[in-house]
Amino acid sequence: MKDVYWALSVATVGAVIYHSGQKALAADVNPMVLLIGVYAIAVLIAVVAIPLFRAPHQSDSVRHLMSWPVLAVGVGVILIEGGFLLAYRAGGSLQWSGVAVNGLAAVILVPVAVIAFREQFSTTRALGILVTLVGMALMTRK
Repeated sequence: MKDVYWALSVATVGAVIYHSGQKALAADVNPMVLLIGVYAIAVLIAVVAIPLFRAPHQSDSVRHLMSWPVLAVGVGVILIEGGFLLAYRAGGSLQWSGVAVNGLAAVILVPVAVIAFREQFSTTRALGILVTLVGMALMTRK
């Protein structure tokens, strides 16, 4: 379980850097050009980091790059990146944009997790969803 907390901590740091950078991107540049630059940097970092994440019996085969899950993640990434970029350009708040998107996505992912991935649902998780929705409503109030 410690690995999960470490990974989520890394993701949290990444999200803070990501949202801060997204909010600061130049407004007078085509968003797709900016995303090309962002992903060029990400590809370079990923290539350099390949040896750091190699594990026994793990494949580095390029054939896995052409699978439907990789396609789905790629489409999702562009939609997330483009959506946040456009939201921040339209005056979206750094304080609540990430919470709103992640909170709504979490609620939508509950049936996906239960149906497609056979994850368990509980009263505690239902209360967590309720708290998330109440928190999002409070954050959007002026």
